[in-house]
Amino acid sequence: LRGLIYSEIEAYGAKTDLHSGMYGGAAPNPLFALIEIISKLKDSKGRVLIPGFYKDVKPPSKDELKAWKRLPFNEEHYRKTEVGSKVLTGEPGFSVLYRTWARPTLEVHGMPGGFTAPGAKTVIPAKASAKVSMRLVPNQDPDDIFKRYSDYVKKLTPKGIETKIKVWSKGPACVVGTDNKYIQAATEAMHEVFHKDTVFIRSGGSIPIVTDFQDVLKIPSVMMGFGLPDDNLHAPNEKFHIPNFYRGIESICLFFEKLGGNS
Repeated sequence: LRGLIYSEIEAYGAKTDLHSGMYGGAAPNPLFALIEIISKLKDSKGRVLIPGFYKDVKPPSKDELKAWKRLPFNEEHYRKTEVGSKVLTGEPGFSVLYRTWARPTLEVHGMPGGFTAPGAKTVIPAKASAKVSMRLVPNQDPDDIFKRYSDYVKKLTPKGIETKIKVWSKGPACVVGTDNKYIQAATEAMHEVFHKDTVFIRSGGSIPIVTDFQDVLKIPSVMMGFGLPDDNLHAPNEKFHIPNFYRGIESICLFFEKLGGNS
């Protein structure tokens, strides 16, 4: 799992919304300030520009990279069916799986501010915000990355604008080793239920509490995936394949049975 920092940059200009006919050309515009800031967080090739952002990135092992190359993954099929875009973006020199599983990223999720209702209203907003997240990989410290990010945003903030950053979620990346009895029991259980070879992958998503479980309990976490590529995660018409729901229950029951036999 990748780590996560989910933040919201708030930008403030005038004391209240202003009429752009009366004050346009004189009053600072927080939306333009945010656009300027955000445009300098990544370059056109998708590389994050925060100073020191990649300093501590730990790459996957050679064995892991070899295993990924053996997976039945087709980038063109992925582009057409899962993403549905004309092109795929991201850092050059890395495969899609590498970029989405083992490289840190920065994304913008929304920019509330000013007048957004249907119709026209010529206001210069007093306040605007941008929801920005970063996915982190092993060896990146969320506190260190957040400080670098905050300092950089402050440096980029135009004169006449005040910025503040809220943090909604923060947690480190987590990679679980496969050479332990818990993972082996899960592997055997899923193989027996699905009648397919079990493969080990990473996920670009984040579950910050998994690291806490491992740190406090001192045992590896086991994460089994039962979702499908077309489940529309976080999107309209999100779903879960019912047969996989029942197979998942069966897999988990068999996992505990096997784990009990190994104890």
